[in-house]
Amino acid sequence: MNNNDLIPLLPEMAVFVTVADEESFSQAGIKLGMAASSVSRSINRLERRLQTKLLERTTRKVKLSTVGADVYVQCKEMLDSARTAVHAAQSMLNTATGVIRIAAPKAFSKQVLSPIILEFLDSYPGISVKLRIADHFIDPIGEEIDVIFRLTDQPLEGLISKTLTRANLIICASQKYLEDHGHPTHPKELISHQCISLGEQVDDAKWRFTKSNQKILVNTQSRFAVNHTEIRKAAVLRDMGISTFPDFTVQSEIESGELIQILPDWHISGNYQGNVILQYAQTSFMPVPIRKFIDFVQLHFQQRENSSTTA
Repeated sequence: MNNNDLIPLLPEMAVFVTVADEESFSQAGIKLGMAASSVSRSINRLERRLQTKLLERTTRKVKLSTVGADVYVQCKEMLDSARTAVHAAQSMLNTATGVIRIAAPKAFSKQVLSPIILEFLDSYPGISVKLRIADHFIDPIGEEIDVIFRLTDQPLEGLISKTLTRANLIICASQKYLEDHGHPTHPKELISHQCISLGEQVDDAKWRFTKSNQKILVNTQSRFAVNHTEIRKAAVLRDMGISTFPDFTVQSEIESGELIQILPDWHISGNYQGNVILQYAQTSFMPVPIRKFIDFVQLHFQQRENSSTTA
């Protein structure tokens, strides 16, 4: 096949990769901004030109055929090479223009990241940001995310990682609740308190504590469970009980005295804590907007760390 025959197939190959990744014509259409029927026609044209069946269609999803799996690998490499070519061109530009796609957890985005992004946009008017907020796992490569923030002690493999700070879970209650119900001095005392849990997993009401060599499991009781930090915090501020929070989400309330930290000498296990890590794909040609953003974020956390050390 000569270049004149090959070049028209390149867009079809890009559509094919998206369909394979999404395992759905409709989902691929949403991602590409195309009608599902157009996506289907594109795949049909590619299969006719290659004279082979690339996808197995079922009522619920599509999957790669044996030949399609081999073709997918080559088409994926083609897209990666095209993306590298674009990055190479953008990395040579002196002006900071372009789009950055960012993903981050909900509470971290609201409490910490969004003010940084807004300040960054003010500093670089030629750069646009698309922020995707989600607590569930996002594949930065498959979802075409440039920069992902995660609260974890296990960074995603194959990506460059920058540790920005540490987020820990802490236990809080309002001053009035503690005056009315008592201030727990040991995890076992929580059994007699109203403890507001996440309610995401069946055992979220089981709070696990460690201190030196001590390990304690407490089956907490509560009339209310919710997997939303702001709602949980509102309940605690209404003197409804005790709950756990990533420390950055309640810092201002603790400083003002609205919330009181409980059992500070004990470590409680749970999700939404760990190192705050910024990750991005390794490339020889990083676009200027992404490089500017990464530098901006790192400088922000360095300055915050320095100010808290000298305070």
